[in-house]
Order: sequence, then C-alpha cells, then structure tokens
Amino acid sequence: RIQILFEHRLIASDTKTSSCAYGFTRSNIISIMELKTRGTDEKKQDDTFYLIRNGQSLVCEGYARDPVKLVIFVVLCVLLVGLPLIAYCFLDYRSQKLRTKMLHSECDIRSAKYVVVTEKRRTTRCRLQYIKYYGSKPSIYLMNHIYSNKNSDETFVVLEYKLDKYIVLDKEAVPLKSLGCRESFKSTLEHQVGWTDTPTIQFLQEMFGRNVLDVPLPPLTFFVLKEILTFFYIFQLFSCILWYLNDYEIYATLIIVMSVVSASSTTYLSRRAIVKLRKSVKYECGVMVKREEGFVEVRSGEVVPGDVVKIENSKDQLSFDGILISGNAVVNEAMLTGESVPVLKNPVPLDRLEEPYNGQKDDVYTLYSGTTVLQCRPGKSGEVLAIVTSTGFMTKKGVTVKFMLFPSKQKFKFYSEAYTYVKIMGFIGVLGMIYTIVSGILAKFKAGEIIKGALDLMTIIIAPSLPLALSIAVFYAIRRLKAQKIKCVIPNSINIAGKVKLAVFDKTGTLTEEGLTLHSVVPASSLSDLSSPSPQPSSPPALDVDTRLCLATCHSLSVINNHIRGEPIDEIGQESSGFTFSGTSQYQEHFENEISGTVSTHADGLYGIVRIIPFESHLKRMSVVVEQSYTKRLHVFCKGAPEQVSLHCDPRSLPADFTTALNHFSKMGYRIIGLAGRELSVGEKDVKTVGRDVLEQNLKFYGFLVLSNKLKKLTVPAINELKEADLRVLMCTGDNLLTATSVGRECGMIPENASVYIVKASYDNETRSLKVSYEKDQDKPCSKIQEMTVKVEGPCVENGPEPNRYRGPHRSVHLALDGKTFSLIQAHSSLLMDKIIVTGTIFARFSPDQKMQLVEELQRRDYSVSMCGDGANDCEALQHANVGIAISKCEASLAAPFNSSVFDISCVPILLKEGRGALENSMAVFRFTAMYSLIQYLSVILLVRYNSLLGDLQYLFEDIVMVLLFDFALGDTKPAKKLAVKRPIGSLMHPFLIYSFIVQTCINVCFILLAMYLVQQQPFYDPFRKEVKAALQLGEQYIPLYETTANFTVTCCQYLICALAFSIGHPHRQAVYTNIPMLISTLISMFLLGLVILLPADMVPDLEFADIKSTPFKFALFGLGLANLIIAFGVEYSYRIITPLKKCLKFLRCKKGYKNKFKYIIDELNHGNWPEEELCTLN
Repeated sequence: RIQILFEHRLIASDTKTSSCAYGFTRSNIISIMELKTRGTDEKKQDDTFYLIRNGQSLVCEGYARDPVKLVIFVVLCVLLVGLPLIAYCFLDYRSQKLRTKMLHSECDIRSAKYVVVTEKRRTTRCRLQYIKYYGSKPSIYLMNHIYSNKNSDETFVVLEYKLDKYIVLDKEAVPLKSLGCRESFKSTLEHQVGWTDTPTIQFLQEMFGRNVLDVPLPPLTFFVLKEILTFFYIFQLFSCILWYLNDYEIYATLIIVMSVVSASSTTYLSRRAIVKLRKSVKYECGVMVKREEGFVEVRSGEVVPGDVVKIENSKDQLSFDGILISGNAVVNEAMLTGESVPVLKNPVPLDRLEEPYNGQKDDVYTLYSGTTVLQCRPGKSGEVLAIVTSTGFMTKKGVTVKFMLFPSKQKFKFYSEAYTYVKIMGFIGVLGMIYTIVSGILAKFKAGEIIKGALDLMTIIIAPSLPLALSIAVFYAIRRLKAQKIKCVIPNSINIAGKVKLAVFDKTGTLTEEGLTLHSVVPASSLSDLSSPSPQPSSPPALDVDTRLCLATCHSLSVINNHIRGEPIDEIGQESSGFTFSGTSQYQEHFENEISGTVSTHADGLYGIVRIIPFESHLKRMSVVVEQSYTKRLHVFCKGAPEQVSLHCDPRSLPADFTTALNHFSKMGYRIIGLAGRELSVGEKDVKTVGRDVLEQNLKFYGFLVLSNKLKKLTVPAINELKEADLRVLMCTGDNLLTATSVGRECGMIPENASVYIVKASYDNETRSLKVSYEKDQDKPCSKIQEMTVKVEGPCVENGPEPNRYRGPHRSVHLALDGKTFSLIQAHSSLLMDKIIVTGTIFARFSPDQKMQLVEELQRRDYSVSMCGDGANDCEALQHANVGIAISKCEASLAAPFNSSVFDISCVPILLKEGRGALENSMAVFRFTAMYSLIQYLSVILLVRYNSLLGDLQYLFEDIVMVLLFDFALGDTKPAKKLAVKRPIGSLMHPFLIYSFIVQTCINVCFILLAMYLVQQQPFYDPFRKEVKAALQLGEQYIPLYETTANFTVTCCQYLICALAFSIGHPHRQAVYTNIPMLISTLISMFLLGLVILLPADMVPDLEFADIKSTPFKFALFGLGLANLIIAFGVEYSYRIITPLKKCLKFLRCKKGYKNKFKYIIDELNHGNWPEEELCTLN
C-alpha cells in the first residue's frame, strides 16, 4: 500500500539523513528541464523572444546597460538643466520601452539585464534574475528535471511579469508554475519525503521567491506622477501658466487648487487601496517542515513547493496550497468561499493513485492558503501531513490577489470617445488660432499679445475642467451607493452598469435563502403516493434502520467545541435520523477498523465511520463505509444527486415511479438528495484500498431526502423590476436542472404560460455527430418532443445577413440545459450555441469554470452582462462579467467591482438605476462643458472681428459663476425611481448628440450675432466714443465695446440655458427640480446675471462694461435669453417626440445592419418558430 509505505518511510526518515527529495514529476507543470532544453539546438536569429501568457505570445526584448548612452545622458542633463531627467521619469509611466532605450541597448537574452514586455501596446520593464544551483549532489528532482545530462553549472534565467514568474529560453519565456502531478499521485507518494539538502532548498527559494503575499507598494511619487502625467493635467498646467502670464490669476489659482485636490484625493485613494490590500493579505507564521534533522519550525515565508509540512490545530492561517497525504483535517474556508462551514479534508485515497492531480477536481484533498485548521485527525503515522504544491502568488488566494491588482479592463465608448472629442476640438482651436493671428497682424497688435491671445483660444476650446466632467457624476453615484450599502471597488464600472443588457444570477444564497429546511424523507416504498410524501422528521422511527443509518452516517460532520458543524445538508440529514453522532474515536476498542466517528442507534449498538469518500462536484455524490460494533459487519452508504445515485443502484431496487417522483419534487422547487446503500460481503474487507466505483455498485435505493430552499423576500420584486425594464434575466446554478427550472418559474424568470424546453446533448464519436434532444417541460412528466442530429461545424460567422427589422428579444421560448450539454454544444456546434445563448434561461449543474464560460459566450454575442452571486463558486464569473456584484463578505468576492452588504438581489436594480443615472449625468456634464467651451470660443472669435476681447473679470464671471457651479451641480441629479425600457445613450458620437451639439451651437451663434446686431441699431450706439478712442490710442487689446457687452450678456444666458436643457431627466433621471444643488446654482446664477445686466456700468466697474443706458434694451436681452431657452428645450425634446427626425438621423448615420451580434441571431429566430418549426422539419 503506497500510503502506508509512505507513512513508514516518513517515520524511518526521522532517524537518518536523506538527500533524496521529490518535488516535481516528469510531466510537472514546471518541467524546467524540458523548458531549458526546448529550442537550444536552434540558432538564434535576433534578440526578440516571446513570453507565453494565457495562451498568448507577448513580444519581449532584452536590454543591457550602454556606457556611451549613459555618458551622453549625463552631459545632456547638465547642459539642459535636467530636462532629459524629467523626460526619463515621465517615460517610466508612459512608455517604459523608450525609457529603457535611453540608457540601454538591445542585446541577446544571455547578456541582458532587463526585458521589455509588450502587451496590447503597453510596455513593461522587468529585471532578469539569474539562478544557479551550487549543490554537490542534486536531488532526484534536480537530476531528472533540471540538469538531464547537463553540467551542474547550468544557470537559469527567470523574469517576473505581473507577479508571475517565467523561465526564459532562447526564443520564449514560459510560465513557472506550482507543483503538479500530471502523471499520478503515486509518483508523488513514492518519492516525496521532504527537502533535506540546503542547496536544493536555497535554489527553490530563489526560484519561487518567498512564500508571502507581499503586494508591491510603489513609492508615493509613483502614484503622484502616474496621476498628473496625463494629457488633461499637462494641459491644465499649460493653461494655468498662460493665464498667469495674462494676469488671469484668480481662475488659474482656482483650477490649480481643484487639480491638486483632485489628484491628491485620487492618489490617496489609490495608495490606500493598495496599502489596505497589502495589510490584509500579507501574513507569516511558524510552520513545521520536514528537514534533514526531522520536523523543524521555520517561518512560513521559507516554505517551498515540494516541502512536507505537519498540519496542527492552530489559529494561524495556512500560507500555502498543499495535498493532504496523511490524516484528516477540518478547515474553515470562509476567507475564500464566504461560507463559514467546516470542511473535511481527506488524504489522497489509494484508488486515486494512478490518476493525475487536478487542483479544482481534487479540492477535497487540497488545503488552501488563507484557510484555518479547526481540527486535526492524525493517520497511522500519528500526524497530519501535507505536500506543498503552491506558494506565494501561485496559490489560489494569490491568484485572486493578482486579479485585484491587474483587473481586466472594460472597454467603454464614453471614455474612449472623450479623447476623440478633444482631438476634434483641438483641430477647431488651431483654425481659430490662425484666424486670431491674422486678425492681430492686420490690427497691428504687438506680437506678444497676438501669441498670448492665440494660445488663449486653445485653453478655451478645450476646457481644463473636462476631467471634472468625466468623474463628478461617478463620485456622486458612489456616495449614493455607499448609503445603500453597496461598495464600489472600480469607479468606472458605474457608468458601464448603465449599459447592462442582461443579468445572470446564481440560485442558492442569491435568489434563495442560504439555509435549507427539511421537507420530508420519502422512502422508496412511498414514492408512488406523491400526495403524502411524509413521514416527517418528527417521526423518524417510521423509517427503516438502513435509511436512518444512511442519514446519520453519510456526511463529513465534525464535533467542534461540543457542537456538530458541517454542511447544512449533512446537519439536517443527521438530525432527521434520530440517532446520536459523536465525532470522536473514543469507542475505538469496539471496532476492528480505525474509525473517525461513531453513531449510536440506542438499539443496535454503535456504528463506526471507517472511511469517508468525500463529495466531488464532478461526481455529485459522496459515500461512507460503516462498521457495526456487535457483528463487525460493514456497510456502505451513498447520497448525492438522484440521477447519479440511481446509476449505481441495483435496477431492481429502483421504484417504477422513480423518475416521476423526482420530476414531481423538482418542479415544486425542492432540493432532492438520493439515498442508497448496501451491506458489504464477507470478502469485501479491504475497504481502505478498494476504489469507490467498486464500493458504490449494486446499491439498494432507500429513498429521497427532500429539502426546501425558499426564495428571498425581495427576489420576485427585483426580477419583476428587471423584466419590466426589458432586461433579460438568466439563472446559472450548480443545482438540479428541474429544481432550477421550478425556481425560475417561481421567481418570475419564466412566465407562467411560456414554453420551456430542456435541452440534452450527447456526442457520438463514431459518427462524429452531436445528438440533441428537446423535452418540453410541462406540469406532467417531461415528454420528449423530438431528437435531432447536428452536424459539427466550425466557429460561428462574425456578421450575419443584414436584417430588415429587429423585432425585439425572442422571448416565446425558454431553454434549460445542464453543464454537460452546454460543454458539448460549445465544443461542437457554434451555430446551435448562438441559439442557446439568446434563448437559454436556466443553466443548471454548472461548475465555476462553466459559469465563467457562459459569461464569455454572452459577451461574444455583444451582451453587456451583469453577474450576481454569493461569492462561493461565482468568483470567476463575477470577475469576467462587465458588472460583477458579490453579495458576500468573502475575500474572493473583493475582486468583483461591486459588493453588497445587503444579501439579496435588490442591489441589482439599485445599481443599474444608479448606473443609468450616472451615465446620463456624466453625459450631461460633459455636453455642458463642451458646449460652454465652444460658446466661449465662438464668442471670442466674433469679438476678434471688432479687435476686442472679454475682460479678465468677465472671463472669471463666466468660468466660475456660470460654469463651475453647474459642473458640480449638474451631476448630482438622482436616478429615476424606475428602470426604463430603453437604455441610455453611451456614445458621444450618437446621432442625437451630434445633432444636438451642432444645432445648439448654430442657435447660440445666431442669438449672439442677433444681440450684437440689435445693439448696433440702438440710438445710444456710438462705435467711436471717447473710451474707444482712448483705448485705441494706447494700443490696448481689450476695448469695452457695446458689442462686447451684448456678447457677454447673451453668452452668460446661454450657459444657464444649456445647463437647464441638458438636465432633462426623463427617463433615467429624476426631474431637475429634485436636484437641490442644481436649483441653488440656477438661482444664484440668475440673480447675479440679473444684477450684471440691469445695474449701470459704473456700479460694476470691474467688469468693464460699455454703459447701456436703455432699460428696454436690457429687457430685450432677457427676451432673447427666454427665446433661446425655448428653442434649446425644443431641440432637446425634438428627438424624443419627432419620429421622422429619428429616422433621418439614423439614415444619416449610415448604419449597416445591427451593432450587436445577438440581434442578428434573434432576428433570424423571429422569422420562424424555433425550436418547434425546426424540429418538425426533421425526419
């Protein structure tokens, strides 16, 4: 027996020194020997090689220090007063490749000091590490997998990229991964007795690094420079310098203060998040590790893959991932899963020795970093031992931390098109500069004044407050979400939430309550009478002894502090049996086999649990072997998914109504556990070594354990609210398919009268065809409609034919399928997968990987996906969704952009409403800022014709009173109380926004020209009055003309008008009068503007107005503003109410076909009656 042999070897090795240590098998994930020898016979053509990351090849280039460049750089720094050094620092945050080239030259990898990795046009510089083994006698691992007939002076080149380590070869760098057993567990247990020689340990510590989640904390200057070395902040600096030169100090100082506050707060929050994460994950403790002198205590940071570690009861967390090889351990994995339920970990069973190790599949044998050991149950060696497989950032916890540090970036048009707008405005600004320079030359202004005036135009057309416009609405939304107990980790995700088209929900713990309650235990003999599925748990004697023993023993419960702890299903089953469970081996003398717990029946004596075959998600069942103390007879009991348990039962023991009863309870929304067992024959005594397939054969079916899982109170209202907004709602769960379908109907995902087809698929290897069957789910047992054979085809076509009309989602048909069917269709039929994606509603028996794949398949069809889960097995899907919402406190859920402290799905409609409101607010603030810039720019261009400009205080009045107040107030409009059917506009290049921008600009220019024309027709108008002549004689650029005063008055009114016009709330925001800051800003602006217009010029001399003495004309200016307001609102409402205008704008957009792929698929399905029509055409 390999396991017993291994335990004896461990005991024997305590008394002698052994330099023989195993760490990695021949096909190990690391396989350093193979990685080093790959490509060594090929001649190197150039200095470029490739880094293999997530299946992609990233271009890498090696660089070494160039003394000549260094000398030139130092000389230039002295001559240019440090400017090259500033550029060198700037490039560290913008282009590390150019920064490296400044002082280094490209070279062969063998002589390189740095490597520059290029990923998606971003470059990162990594330092190379050269590691050499100095041991005199390599271990088995080193001999077989590193040197392999090479000299012992071989040096290994390692680089670290995004906290992942890579082995560098001549042409590629491949991932250095943790200990894996691609061959079998047997090879691990035969050779591993722990590292004993110091050179090997030192080598592995250098290779893998310290076993600490030490999140890098860049210096404060990194965060500061990263924030300010962007286009907007550099442009703000340029603008402020120019304003100071023009004696425009007040506004320049205000912009600087705002920029400093904004940059400081962003820097502080960014650094605080890193510091908080660093403190929460960095952890070290003492660990008992196998060394040459036996087990010694070392710091957990010194542990390396391949070490043998002794597991002890301790409050300390585990700092590594490892395979349990001796004894049992009860651990609390709440830090990873969010479920504070003790989990029993078992040693690798002997029947699994020939199988490869899989971290996810074999999690019942795996201890994870971040978990706490609650209880240890030593094996025959008297100890609980584990082999370390992963350390540091290679652990499961480390992978989660890496995702938090390097999240996938979400593409969003609003942010990318903001830079497109800046480019367009920059081009317009250049034209204005040319016009200003020509006009200044013709007017014979001083060269300095002409240049400053021309540059000043550029600071007008591109507003320095634009960064504020992009972030202020998100800031308000975060504040409102926090008040509703929803925490936002990635702020930009709020605007993305405004474009969500589809919501995916987990079931257990998300739609339904976390806990389960016992409905009944239904014996096999009672399945025919579904009207009375009792006996209830109040009368356990009505059940036969075997059924009660199955409930009492088939579990992985533990007794901790005199309390029975474990999975809720196990607790309910044990309690319903009526027997007493003891988690200790105090009655060991009554049994022939070693036991881990006993059950007292009060009649038949004691039953000892000899072996626990743990639940495995891919098998969907667990088993135990039990010994009776009096007779010494052995029994095996099994429970799990009824479909799986029935496959291992004697067909004669299965009732004829098995399927009917299963469907009956499933459709009622119950969770069903199948119970079975048998007595082992006399010859079946070696239960420790025999495989589970042998034990779990010819079982006798006992009945069903029926559990109810009630919906949470706010599930139905939340689902109804989403469906009323025409959002597609899906369920993705690991539960039974029929149970999930029933819950889908109960919560409203599936309408009462809708058709539900259960899809099942199987693949025929001989004919290489995929067979798909559809079963129509009705109140009666499922009846098969038809079976079809699908030809296996290649990938789906990117673009379908141009449709005539999109008729909305295909909602008449709802499909339900399990994970197995999904995987088969995904692998063999992309065209059928298209239909599944747009019509599927229930996805059951899905593993965590399959949940993530579902999210990715939805995104490939251009769905913007939100995923809501409890964080236990939904983390991967939460991370890959456009908007992930975790309703859990577990550490893994921190990777989701949003985390709700209210553990129900009511947070989803709240978040989507806030997302839509924030997106509309962001769009409104951006439009207002852009329109303000253009109005001020055009007004200045019009004044240049008269050789005049606005005064400094006039600029200040516009920038602060008429603009800055609204920049802050406009983004604070609250979201609508109800989700609208149509989603908000998310593109700055949308036809309506372009139409609004152009038309509003033309209207504003017309009113400015009209005001300047009207003032010229007034009796008091005198273009050559004394003030003008004096200014011309002095050569001043600013001349207080009547045209200037009229221009200023009307443009101030237009700023107020645009703010009000762009604040139209319906349907995604509340009415503007609910925005108190907006009302206050409007009243302040109107009051001050009224004073400026009505008061005589000598009462406000600092504004340098031309004195308009005609009161009727002043009221006429008010009339112009009112007319402008009415027309502006008419323009904004015209797109919403005039259908021909919508059609005209869509035509001008020249849009060919649909923007989203899923609309092509839906349009095709809407032209038929799928799947009924397709099935009827089959032979």
